[in-house]
Amino acid sequence: MNNLLVLQSLLIPLGVVVFSDLFYRKIHNHLILFLLLLALGNGVLFFVGLGSYASLSLAHAAAQFGWSLVGAVAVLCIGFGLFAIGQMGAGDVKLMAVLCLLVGGNNQVAFLLITALAGGVLALLMPFIRIVEMAGAKWILQLSSMMPWLRIPVPQAAYTRPNTAGLPYGLAIAAGAIVSLTTPLTH
Repeated sequence: MNNLLVLQSLLIPLGVVVFSDLFYRKIHNHLILFLLLLALGNGVLFFVGLGSYASLSLAHAAAQFGWSLVGAVAVLCIGFGLFAIGQMGAGDVKLMAVLCLLVGGNNQVAFLLITALAGGVLALLMPFIRIVEMAGAKWILQLSSMMPWLRIPVPQAAYTRPNTAGLPYGLAIAAGAIVSLTTPLTH
């Protein structure tokens, strides 16, 4: 599969996810919907010889998309269970599920493993990430006071104690997607 087009189309939305999750601990549904439309568009591009499925036969492309769908549904179901017991955010679950559609059926396990490893690194680096959050929150508040017409929301780090804010797992999910698309472990 050729993942270059998918990777290029993910850079800006994943950048927004990282910013939003880091400073607001929120992954907006409109970003998830955009990524879902991107995944469906990638599937449709097959029929005009473009997208990540372009080099595959119809049967192989259908199988890859089918496995992508199965993986996304599995991640959604397991993630919903984790959300129900308070172990994962709903936005994180939806983001992982829709990214399973975009990384491809044969690359999903790599995506999930890399995401888990990135989450571990993220947990270890949280003291440094808190410093970035606090500095970014100050900058956002200054920007908001200089340009009040923009109505920039107050970052969570500006009013939440550092230990209560939770882990911005969207960073790990974005890293998992980018790494698995740039260096696929399967062919």
